[in-house]
Amino acid sequence: MQKIPRPTFASQLRRSNATLLARFAPWYEYMLTVTFATGGNIKYVPNETAVHSQIRHLGATLNSKVWKNRGKFNHKCQILYVPVIEAAKSERRIHAHILLANVKSQALVEEHMQKYIQNSRCLAERYELSKVYDADGIACYLSKETGSINPDAVAWGLSRIPKSLTSR
Repeated sequence: MQKIPRPTFASQLRRSNATLLARFAPWYEYMLTVTFATGGNIKYVPNETAVHSQIRHLGATLNSKVWKNRGKFNHKCQILYVPVIEAAKSERRIHAHILLANVKSQALVEEHMQKYIQNSRCLAERYELSKVYDADGIACYLSKETGSINPDAVAWGLSRIPKSLTSR
């Protein structure tokens, strides 16, 4: 009789993150990918703390751009914002995939990003905003780094999830 190997902590963590990301899959509309600059003519080379600070600030300013001040009074007036930071613990260029929903329009996010990147100290000038067609597949793909390189890749502490989605 062959023994079935027990799942490792890393595989369990990856599966758990994929499950949590997939929980919000019906609401994902866009995936925003931002890259952090290194070298060249940038003002600042970020460390992990600076990356988290920049991602937190981006979420707050995007929410403010989309919903203005209404989020303080109506919990439905909030964006769904789930960042996944990749390559923070490796030699590759740090980048973040951010799952978005409840942002009204793609044009509004594009407008915000063009202005935001110009004022950023450590974001590269390129970003990509694409529609989400296979949210379950994206959830599995984005959790890949949590199973091996970086267990903190899915930055749940930086997420913005409306109360109406968490109370289910």
